[in-house]
Amino acid sequence: MKVLKLLLLFAMGASLSLAGCDDDYLYPVEYPVYDPDGGSDNGGGDEIPVPEKVNNKVVAHRGGSAEAGTAKYPDNSIASLSYAISLGCYASECDIYWTADNNVVVAHAANGCYVNNLKPWEHTLDELRAAGKLSNGELLPTLEEFIDVALHAGTTRLWLDVKRIEVGGATSNTAESVKACSRACEIIRVKKAQHFCEFIVSGNAAIWAGCYSAAQLAGIKVGWMSYSAPSAYKSYLDPWANLDYSNFFAGGAEVSNPKYPLQSYLDAGVALSVYNADTDPEMTYVLKYYPKLKAVCTNYPAKLLGRIGSEGL
Repeated sequence: MKVLKLLLLFAMGASLSLAGCDDDYLYPVEYPVYDPDGGSDNGGGDEIPVPEKVNNKVVAHRGGSAEAGTAKYPDNSIASLSYAISLGCYASECDIYWTADNNVVVAHAANGCYVNNLKPWEHTLDELRAAGKLSNGELLPTLEEFIDVALHAGTTRLWLDVKRIEVGGATSNTAESVKACSRACEIIRVKKAQHFCEFIVSGNAAIWAGCYSAAQLAGIKVGWMSYSAPSAYKSYLDPWANLDYSNFFAGGAEVSNPKYPLQSYLDAGVALSVYNADTDPEMTYVLKYYPKLKAVCTNYPAKLLGRIGSEGL
């Protein structure tokens, strides 16, 4: 069964690359598949750690920086990750970017996709760090550093957001986004953190194709942020949709005739998570579906956890 699954994934990876690639970047095809029920194919036989169970499905957007205070807990900082961990969140969301020296940095880009006023894919880690620090004095963190913190805590996962890169309002070459995911897969496997990391990927079809291939072949869960029909998700292994709640609830009221109702994903057997439920009405809406959702992402994780506890969810 393992061999059959591996062959299927190789074939799928090749077809996705041809369908979604508009440049000469080759998507990775060398990763064995990790089977959580049958052990690791890493070659060394070492066990891959699994997060301790938590009693919630809350994902802290950018670590919950908005709630904790951005001065001391900047977006996508070690401090904000630690805040999410201290709350016992299911996961902490963060954005990742590939660098010119083949590192992966965790950063909240500004003015399009600039990190410290630089395009990260055109600069080295040292250059990006030399250009500025976070508001609390932290150095720009790497994915390795984030993984180390998550593994040490042993509870909270990392949701790695692969962005569609835009510069000047136009989408850049999609290869940089796919490289961020591909290189992240390598780092995650070396760290044996496959169960501590999950990808959420831009709705862009080319980016999704490359990232899905890389993540599946590395044995890492991956969700797509495309408001597409549930049937489109069912064509993939382990289908997972990560969607903006405003597709279903907007302006303080439930959308009357959504193109694809929230329930339609659940009925189709597609894992569904939603983002970012921040206000009381938004939380009230998503909590109606909470038992059946994979997760709920929010900028106010402590607030949402409080609601979940008080409502006995």
